[in-house]
Amino acid sequence: MNNPARRKFVKSALGVSVAAAVAPYASESQASIVPLLFSYETLLPELFNSPPRLSYHYPVIIIGSGFGGAVSALRLGQAGIKTAVLERGNRWPLSDSRKIFAHDMIADGRMFWHRTSTTFPALTYRLPFFNAIDSKTIDNFCGVLDIIDRPGENYTGGSDLLLGTAVGGGSVIYTGVKAVPKQSYFEQLFPSDISYSEMVNTYYPRVKSVLNFSQMPDDIYNSIPFKHCRDWDREAAKAGYDSYKIDGNWNWGTVREELTGQSLPSCTIGLTNFGNSNGCKNSLDQNYIPMAEATGNVTVHHNHEVRDIRPNGDIYELDVVELNPYGEEISAKTVTCDKLIMAAGAYHTPRMLVRAKAKGTLSGLNDFVGKNWGDNGNRMAFRQSWFGIPQGGPQASPSPSAIYVTGSGQSPVIAENWANAAIAEVGVSMTLAVTADFNNRGYFYFDAAKDDAVLHYPKSHEADATNAVRAVNNKMAWANWQKLGAPGFDDVIFTGAHPVGGMEIGKATDMFGRVKNHPGLYVMDGSLIPGNTGGANPSLTIAALAERNIEKVIQEDF
Repeated sequence: MNNPARRKFVKSALGVSVAAAVAPYASESQASIVPLLFSYETLLPELFNSPPRLSYHYPVIIIGSGFGGAVSALRLGQAGIKTAVLERGNRWPLSDSRKIFAHDMIADGRMFWHRTSTTFPALTYRLPFFNAIDSKTIDNFCGVLDIIDRPGENYTGGSDLLLGTAVGGGSVIYTGVKAVPKQSYFEQLFPSDISYSEMVNTYYPRVKSVLNFSQMPDDIYNSIPFKHCRDWDREAAKAGYDSYKIDGNWNWGTVREELTGQSLPSCTIGLTNFGNSNGCKNSLDQNYIPMAEATGNVTVHHNHEVRDIRPNGDIYELDVVELNPYGEEISAKTVTCDKLIMAAGAYHTPRMLVRAKAKGTLSGLNDFVGKNWGDNGNRMAFRQSWFGIPQGGPQASPSPSAIYVTGSGQSPVIAENWANAAIAEVGVSMTLAVTADFNNRGYFYFDAAKDDAVLHYPKSHEADATNAVRAVNNKMAWANWQKLGAPGFDDVIFTGAHPVGGMEIGKATDMFGRVKNHPGLYVMDGSLIPGNTGGANPSLTIAALAERNIEKVIQEDF
């Protein structure tokens, strides 16, 4: 296994300088190791409930329950169209008094999708009072984060991808930033048929009406667990940057309950990467998905994985397996649908379609399928005070502010204040950045030896975004007398959390996600985005595009 200090794929910095900071918070750490004391069945019996029984035919099947799939399910249900959503991940409960999800610091099966080991950096620190625990070893279980390894000679020193795998998809593991792309970048990237003003005036607000995202209230920003946010804004100002407020998809009332002790701490202790137990993050399983089910026309079938897709006359056939929480196959069946919506995300949707084309089952797919894939210029940057000793309690995860940096020949950067999930605040300043990258793109190709499609995205494609973010991070470090990087981390790392593209709208599909040359086949997820979201976190644009596209599809195709 690689040395974790060398790995570059982490979504966010989890627990820097843990050994120095952990002792005062031992009870929190011990509470996170419940699988060592109790079985998963005892801890989370809900995960072992049988999913809804899958029928043999539906008018519509949606593969995936993330932003595109959840939006599509709600609008189809409201239109009276019977729809089944197939989600390979589990359906996780929420509770303000139980630790449903794992703590970022202690590795267990609730974290990762069917892995037996991890090199996720913070999880490989050995805690001095738990010497018997090897945090590199984890249970094979239906955790909420799937890590897609990119090995091979083309990816020496390559970076892995991080994908949400649960009912609600990436909304379970993201940090809730809802950002609208800048108009000039949007219009440079997207086809002119997609009106920026229509997106801003109609479809982004439509998503907001359901998710109810908003800026962080001042009382929360000024509370003790958000010290790092205030520090970050002050450090940005010293470097000559003007920070501005950004929207977050958080239930601020629940955050206040954490602050007053009415709820088990979650986001106020920096948790977000592996789920928030008390529902403080307004994930899709709290809005779009139950709203879709409430129509009486939508069923969500968790623990169901689609293995193959093929047309059969005017309908589509899917080979589906049902898995138990340990990844064991319970049953397999073939189901059919009149219309099929791909919403498995910007990795699995193009992967499955490129494979189907190569196998001859979807031979009409055009040459744009699997192309124009990008990482959204998503990077994480680290700075630390020269002392690096514990300075306070855990720091909260919601991100309240960002800076916008352009010029100097670098790609435009939107840099966001980010959380430190360490058990104590140790003077680390972290930045999550997205860049408006117009050039670096990858593609999927079929690998016969693996009988699967493989992503080609060499390290050289990462350099432009990395260098642009590094310039910003360097300036902030120099202005604040900080050293670059943090223990176990380089100054700037690839995160792999924002994959977009692979089924570019207007090329692989028409302007509303209809897959060309295959009537009744649609794409409604981040793979429609042309390799970059225009300097913004992609989730809001994914959802807004789905709102736009499914509206037209329902009007014209049903």
